[in-house]
Amino acid sequence: MDLRGKGVFLTGGAGGIGRSMVEALLKKGAQVLFCDVNEAAGKATETELKQQFGDKVIFKLCDLTNSTQLSEVFQAAVSAFGAVDVCVNNAGIADESIWQTMIIVNMNAQIQGSFLAYEHMRKDKGGRGGVIINTASMSGFVFGSHRNPVYTATKHAMVAFTTCWANNPEMGAQGVRWGVLCPTAVQTNLLAMREGMIHDYEGWKKNLTPHDRLQPGDVAESFLALLENEDSNGAVLKVAREDGRAFHQLLFMDNSTNPPMGFVEQEKVFLASK
Repeated sequence: MDLRGKGVFLTGGAGGIGRSMVEALLKKGAQVLFCDVNEAAGKATETELKQQFGDKVIFKLCDLTNSTQLSEVFQAAVSAFGAVDVCVNNAGIADESIWQTMIIVNMNAQIQGSFLAYEHMRKDKGGRGGVIINTASMSGFVFGSHRNPVYTATKHAMVAFTTCWANNPEMGAQGVRWGVLCPTAVQTNLLAMREGMIHDYEGWKKNLTPHDRLQPGDVAESFLALLENEDSNGAVLKVAREDGRAFHQLLFMDNSTNPPMGFVEQEKVFLASK
C-alpha cells in the first residue's frame, strides 16, 4: 500500500509503540487520527507532531472501555479524511489485577474497532477497501504462562480473531486485508509493572532481560513493512531480537489442513536499527 494521502485511524497513539507508529505513518505521507485515554500525553504528542506535519495529525481523547466513544472517534477520522484506509487497533494494557478491564481494552475494543473498520471499508457497502491491523504480542503463541494468564489469553484471542477473518473467502472481493503484529517485550511503560499487576512478581523481575527488549521504533519499522506489503493478508508479523539485532518474520496460516491448524514461517528480515 502506498500510504501517501491515506487516512489512518489508530488507538493508543500517545506513547510507546503507538507513538512510533503515528510518526512513521506521517513520514510516509499518511494522515493520522490517533486516540488515547491519556489526554495530556495525547495533546503533547499532537502538538509536537503538528510542528512537523501540520494538520495531517489529529488527537482525540477516548476511553476504550466506552464503546460509544470508540465509535465516535472512528467516525471523526472518517469525517476528517473522507475515508479510513487503515485501521490500527493498537492500544493495550497489562494488569492482572483489573483483568475485566484488560479484556475490554485488549480484546473487546480491538474487535469493535475491527468491525467498525470492516463495515466502513467493505466494497459491497460503498467502501473502497483497506487494511486492518491488530497489535497483539508474542504472548499470543505462549502456553502455560502462569504470571499473566488473562493478558496472554487476550493476545491469543486477537491472533485467532485476525487470522480467522483474513481467511474469510469474501475478503478479496471486499478489498480488505488483515494482519496482526506480535512483538516480544518492548521498552515501553507496559513493562513498568508493580506488585499485584502480575502474578509471581519477584520471579518476573528476576527473569527480566533488558538486552532482549525491542525499542518502539523497531516495531514501527516492522509495522510499516506489514502494512505496505500487499500480499500480507492473514500475516502474523513476529518482531523479536536475535544476537542483539532486531528482526521481523512473517508467519502465514498453513492452509494444507482444513481448518488451518498451524503457521508457515518466512525468512527473517533483520532491521537496520541496533
